[in-house]
Amino acid sequence: MADKKSPFPDSHEDAPSISENPIDRALVVDMEHYQATVPLWKRAWQHSLTQMMLLSIQAFCGPAMSDAITGLGGGGLASPRVSNISTAIRYALLAIVCCFGGPIVNKIGIKWALIIGSMSFPIQGSAYYCNSKFGNEWYLILSGAIGGVGTACWYVAEAGAIMTLAPSGARGKYLALWIVSRNLGQLVGGAINLSKNHEKGVIGGVTSDTFIAFVIIECLALPFALLIKPFEKVVRSDGTKIVTSETLSTKMEIKRIARTMSSKLILLSAFWALWSFFYTGTWTTYLGTYFTVRARALSSLISPFFCIVGCFGLGFILDMKGLSQRRRAQIGLYTVVILNVGVYIWTIVMQVKFNRNDPGAIDWDDKLYPSSFLPYFFVQTTGPLSQSYMYWLLSSFATDAQENVRNGAAFRCIEAVGQAIAYGMNTQTTNNPLIGFCVTFALLGASLLPMIMLVNTTPDRIPADIVAEEQNVAREKISGV
Repeated sequence: MADKKSPFPDSHEDAPSISENPIDRALVVDMEHYQATVPLWKRAWQHSLTQMMLLSIQAFCGPAMSDAITGLGGGGLASPRVSNISTAIRYALLAIVCCFGGPIVNKIGIKWALIIGSMSFPIQGSAYYCNSKFGNEWYLILSGAIGGVGTACWYVAEAGAIMTLAPSGARGKYLALWIVSRNLGQLVGGAINLSKNHEKGVIGGVTSDTFIAFVIIECLALPFALLIKPFEKVVRSDGTKIVTSETLSTKMEIKRIARTMSSKLILLSAFWALWSFFYTGTWTTYLGTYFTVRARALSSLISPFFCIVGCFGLGFILDMKGLSQRRRAQIGLYTVVILNVGVYIWTIVMQVKFNRNDPGAIDWDDKLYPSSFLPYFFVQTTGPLSQSYMYWLLSSFATDAQENVRNGAAFRCIEAVGQAIAYGMNTQTTNNPLIGFCVTFALLGASLLPMIMLVNTTPDRIPADIVAEEQNVAREKISGV
């Protein structure tokens, strides 16, 4: 009796796998047979959208909760200095680990990198709790070091996954889902903040009980990390599989990451990477310096709302079918830059006014609150837009999943260097965020010309899609013979 035909030409049973022969990596699934032979629950689990949702839930539980704590201004502490020191150490180590993150993640796999990272998430929340409750500073600083290593593994795996999972025609929307999940996490965190810190006239740090809720949510990332499937077992919504390459030796992986770090793609995007999250250190210091506890809590609740609309709006622009990929890249770049320039000019004007006349602690019922808070509100949208856009752009150049991991690791490394510098700088300029605002604005200006040069070389089609088509044509020819 003849064997039943598998829906995956290179697989056994129900999941796609990678063969050493590149032609055997058939990248289109026989969906009719797949649906008839694979249980619904397993198809749902292997679906690219499910995997993206699992990743987004982890982003909700981990980085989003971290952002919510940061959104309190100085980590919600009475003085933001220790929080800035801890965060600077965290991003310094994150940068170092990310530098070698590509080889590490490609060796241990996306799933295990996410598991390692998710185990480090609760450490930050618990450290802030101990500092708030007992005045413990050494654990908060140590948590920055531990979190930097663990989060680096998670960030590199996340970057590779978000650039790889989506079908070619839905990358903008998938990235919007990821960004929104991070902001929904901040929304929940903001609700926790406000419920615990809503009394008028309170200055200093938030209540220590605030951090207990964050720790509980951060612990929930681990179970969802365990549900992640390897890339070769994922089936996209359009019936395609993810292009992957053979596992390389450690020596070869290090050579590849060195080549990636010196590639035109990374060199031209380096200033953008340095700038993309540089704003967080200064804007959170601004929030902690000039706003009351309950005003800061309110800010962490309402800041994500506009980001949700903005990210899906950018996603639709980047996925427009009537324009070439290069044209979409150009429109996306100018959209992000114009919005950021407007926010930066507004913020610098406000800070110059504050330097002339110190406003004291601004509460939400003060007349000054709307004009002084709105720049922070909008930067919580324009900042994530720059991240979402850059990952979409990087994925436009990749030939396989492993290259996405390397590109993501390189970008995360430079990005983390920027964050480390920003928070380190703000430990010295706590009472005058104007310096940080001007440096951030200057970095955006420095990044613009190289980014225009890079965007103008964007391929009209994703190289990985072309590789997939060539491999399928080659297989069909062999099958015909």
